Amino acid sequence: MADLQNRWYNVVLKSLSASPSTTQLIQPAPPVELSDTALWARGNIVPPASLTFNRQLVESTSFFDEYTTVIQALSVPESTFVAVIGSGVHQEWLAYVGGLTPRPDEDRLPDVFYSWAMTHHPDIANEGVSTLRDIVRLRALQRVLRSYQGPSPKPAEYLGGIRELLSVLKNSSSAMISFDSTTASGDVSGTWTRGVNKDFSGLWAGADQLETTTARFARSVVTVKAELGAYALWTVNPDPRWYDSSQLHLAYTKQTSPPWASNPRLRWDMAFGEKSGRLQRAIASLITVERVTSVVTSDAVFSPEDQQAIKAKAAAGLWPFFVPTGDGVTNKADFDGGKLRLETITSTERPLVIGAHVLPIARYLGSSSTAPRGTDR
Repeated sequence: MADLQNRWYNVVLKSLSASPSTTQLIQPAPPVELSDTALWARGNIVPPASLTFNRQLVESTSFFDEYTTVIQALSVPESTFVAVIGSGVHQEWLAYVGGLTPRPDEDRLPDVFYSWAMTHHPDIANEGVSTLRDIVRLRALQRVLRSYQGPSPKPAEYLGGIRELLSVLKNSSSAMISFDSTTASGDVSGTWTRGVNKDFSGLWAGADQLETTTARFARSVVTVKAELGAYALWTVNPDPRWYDSSQLHLAYTKQTSPPWASNPRLRWDMAFGEKSGRLQRAIASLITVERVTSVVTSDAVFSPEDQQAIKAKAAAGLWPFFVPTGDGVTNKADFDGGKLRLETITSTERPLVIGAHVLPIARYLGSSSTAPRGTDR
């Protein structure tokens, strides 16, 4: 089944002009519920290092959760500010700000400090206000992130929503994927995973790759004609109300304290390291489609028992898209002389997410492709 999945991967990329340096196929692909939160959830994932990501077989973590864990592990202590302006000036500043009535809110402290320092200590004003802004900005971000946590957390917002995606698809072109296992290449060594493609389903959703019916199907001559009524890339942009790329970039590029707390629960290698890091990749965009008609044929001859099993499992979703029956989706398995014909039709206007473009965290943050020294590479 792995060879067949690799061949399918290559043909999808060629048909959709997608890059092997970023593309990941996603299965299963149930229609997205018509809500912003349902769409946001599809991109709020740290994807595995595999050309196929099976959401049923692989436990994934939330990008928001991993990002939040990193940000909460950061600290710019007051001692950093003291080191910049000097202990004597710091005592003067504390006396001054402590005498203000009312005391300024924390987010106004940098401006108040700058005005005071330019009058009394202009030589340290610029460097001091920069450090104080770093302290205030990080604390404010950490407070915001705590508001998304708790027993009834609100969802992590992303820019754009389901209405915008439907509008994009309405104005997008159709696409056709034509697949023949005898002519498609199975070489995926030049892809972003260097050929790693694992944890995908067999003939139907949830079927093991080595299951006998699946194995017979995978060894046969398989063809696919898939008409996509609309095809579009949907950019995944975390909302700046909770996402600060500069703070995450700082955390990635520096392993020292600061920005990391002196005794954090999370260390750099636990977040970003190649061996154990939980935030090694992020989704940059989703591959979305509408109105799919997929016809799959196999020249293998299946026994009556196999035919019965395939028909019984068809509703769970069939290779290669694995769209479950219901909500305007039909799956059919027919046989002619024991030879298989699968048909999946999604007449609904609800979009499907069949893949994503995945970036290593360094590229996602616009950093060097080389991890900082001292990592667990």
